[in-house]
Amino acid sequence: MELRFLNNSYEKTSLLRFFDPNPLRCFSLEQIASKSGLSYETIVNAIAQLNQEGIRILYRPENGYFYEPRETILHPDKITLHLFTRWWGRRVITVDQISSTIDLAKTLAIDPERHGTVCIANAQSKGRGRYGNAWASPQGKDILLTFLIVHEGWDIPVSLLSLYTVVSVVRVLDTAYGLPVAIKWPNDIVAEGRKLGGVLVERDESSNSFLISLGLNVHSRPCDWPREIRDVGVSLSMLKEDHWERDYLIAQCGATWETQWETLMQDKGETVRDYWNRYSTTLGKTVSFLYRGRQLSGFTKTIDQEGRLLLLTDEGRDLALLPEEVRSLRILE
Repeated sequence: MELRFLNNSYEKTSLLRFFDPNPLRCFSLEQIASKSGLSYETIVNAIAQLNQEGIRILYRPENGYFYEPRETILHPDKITLHLFTRWWGRRVITVDQISSTIDLAKTLAIDPERHGTVCIANAQSKGRGRYGNAWASPQGKDILLTFLIVHEGWDIPVSLLSLYTVVSVVRVLDTAYGLPVAIKWPNDIVAEGRKLGGVLVERDESSNSFLISLGLNVHSRPCDWPREIRDVGVSLSMLKEDHWERDYLIAQCGATWETQWETLMQDKGETVRDYWNRYSTTLGKTVSFLYRGRQLSGFTKTIDQEGRLLLLTDEGRDLALLPEEVRSLRILE
């Protein structure tokens, strides 16, 4: 199957910014040009391209052009119409199905303009989480994305970037939607004791880039998931009956990622750690976990400047845990 990659453009985004607030309402070419600032020829060409890409902008000879929304379409310009960021989402690429958004992002890591590039899929055949575990998601229901960050100077620990990534998403879900979300160390987004999503951060040494990924359950239901995770997973639509729009939610997360990144560069993670402490389900708890092949338990104390979990084991030993060193962490009641 040939992969079809869609890219955003200024012209298409400008048109959708005009049409999106007025679905099914007809406009003349003159009206569109007056409001969008685009030429007649540019408008006609952009409308033709959008229709080829699955966005329905139709024409009635007696009335003009009108936009017919389709919720199942995850289109790059439907995301960028909500974005007013400086660098996050400068380029957005969507694909209906791919092995993994991480794999796509890695092919773009040599692009000199890669900073802020976002790769989004409607479905993944080989989506993965920590330790290479599979990430299951049905076609066209959830958020599956990877974006690239380029950084020179301060050597940011991957563990701190994981905190930055997950905190930004949780802030959106809490402040914009009032959801009772929390963070289970190191990178799980949880609600009502069940897993809502997760993040993954990888460093690409050859390009001096970080690949930052999010998998977030939006419209999926237990019947969409493998049997072994049906009792431990949850989605946004299960938590709150709302008109969840994936494109708008992606844009909200993107704007927050950009803002939090700028803050991270200034305070070296102090704000991120404060937010993580606020939302953590792990701190101040007794936990059991597998550490370098040994089953241990202990009391969690805080997060250090590198994003490591500081813990006092039952044996009286102080540990600074990196995410990759720990498996099967469980909070003991």
